[in-house]
Amino acid sequence: MLQSIYNSIKEFQTETRIENRCARVATKRLQGTVRKFAKSCIEIEAKLNTIEERTAAVEADVEALREQCVAQDLQLTDIMWKLEEHENWQRRNNLRFLGNNEGVEGSDIRAYMIKLLPGPFRS
Repeated sequence: MLQSIYNSIKEFQTETRIENRCARVATKRLQGTVRKFAKSCIEIEAKLNTIEERTAAVEADVEALREQCVAQDLQLTDIMWKLEEHENWQRRNNLRFLGNNEGVEGSDIRAYMIKLLPGPFRS
């Protein structure tokens, strides 16, 4: 009887040693996996920081371009208004000959004036 208890204890010790070895191996593997995971997390964090910095720079550039676009729109509106005023001023200062429509002279005003007013314009 004592021998059987002794054998049972020995068997239990052997099983426990085997289980402990398996647990140590599994723990070492798990520690290696955790280290790799931690290293990956650090790398990902560094990449995210880089992305955040780049995104912030792009957002700042976009905001600057948006402000520049608004300023250019205002400037363009002002220039268009001035152009229209100059065109109106030019129309008011054009010579008008009764019975002749605007633009009838075409692209050669000298030839048209010679045709319209013979005399001093003839060469």
